[in-house]
Amino acid sequence: MDFTQIDAYLEKMHFANQYRKLEQPNKESIIFEATELLKDNFAEAKLTDRAIALQVLFMLEGEEEEYSKLKRHGVKSYAVKGVSVAFDGNNISPDVLAILQPKRASVGRLL
Repeated sequence: MDFTQIDAYLEKMHFANQYRKLEQPNKESIIFEATELLKDNFAEAKLTDRAIALQVLFMLEGEEEEYSKLKRHGVKSYAVKGVSVAFDGNNISPDVLAILQPKRASVGRLL
């Protein structure tokens, strides 16, 4: 994937302030990490600039809220002062999953 194209896409996105605050080496690093994570789970040919950009924002948001650190360490649920959080099993943005794994109509079976 081309860093320049993904960077330009992220710069156009309205809710990408966390990304804009990063220094250039950190921008390159997070885009690389998001791309590699998606390549581990999907064919590279399916990846788009949009999917990678959404994954970058998802990862930045998770790091800011410190949820990503807990998920990396295998924490399934977490509670503090009466507030609990349960994590699903993956680190991929739900928006990216919706793009790369669209729901297909199921076909009925004849019995």
